[in-house]
Amino acid sequence: MISLLVIGIGLVLGSLLNVLIIRLPREQRLLGWPRCIRTGQPLQWWQLLPVLGWVLQRGKAADGRPLPIIYPLVEIGSAIWLWRLYDLYGFGPLFPYLAFVGAVLIVTGVVDWLYRWIYTVVILGGALIAFIWGSLVGAGWRELLLGGLIGGVGFLFLYLLALVLFPSKSAPFGLGDVYLAIFIGAALGLRHLGPALIYGIFMAGLVAAGILIARRLGRTTPEYLPYGAYLCLGVLIYVALGGYLSP
Repeated sequence: MISLLVIGIGLVLGSLLNVLIIRLPREQRLLGWPRCIRTGQPLQWWQLLPVLGWVLQRGKAADGRPLPIIYPLVEIGSAIWLWRLYDLYGFGPLFPYLAFVGAVLIVTGVVDWLYRWIYTVVILGGALIAFIWGSLVGAGWRELLLGGLIGGVGFLFLYLLALVLFPSKSAPFGLGDVYLAIFIGAALGLRHLGPALIYGIFMAGLVAAGILIARRLGRTTPEYLPYGAYLCLGVLIYVALGGYLSP
């Protein structure tokens, strides 16, 4: 029964995160009744129901245009995330903390996937909150401070290196990825920084290799990877597999 309640709360959380994912890039505002991303019309209450609203609309807006499947996936993913945190930590102090960390990662990862953009205020503001909160319930403040500093410095080096190696086009690493590394380090701590990043780096490497092979075969491929999205997903997988059981 409690697990079902946690899943229900996770679905609602995912619906709220979708509001951020939709509004930050498209509307630059957070207040007001949600509107359809296709028609711009205010949504009916039943359209706001997590997952069910998308299903009842058969994945289409009123004008027949398809609604992105990423939105119900965010709601389902958020529900799975909260259920897994409850399974690992119960309702202990790490449960709400890691729920917050996961929420920031989900919003950041999905926005980066859809729009190739990482919001500085969201990720650095989240890093500050995670550092203060995590110092109280997770690793010590020195561990988190070192994690944020080393994550930021390491990815800043990669960003500057990319600028040198790719001077004629936008660098494959952006400053947003640097800020994201600061958040991950400040949220999980130095000891977990490397293992958590490996998951995302490995996934991004596999996709990059696939893109290079496709180009060799003359296929049309995307020019850039949403690197931050893979890093976010990698951290979520790391925590969900129990990597943070001993902060």
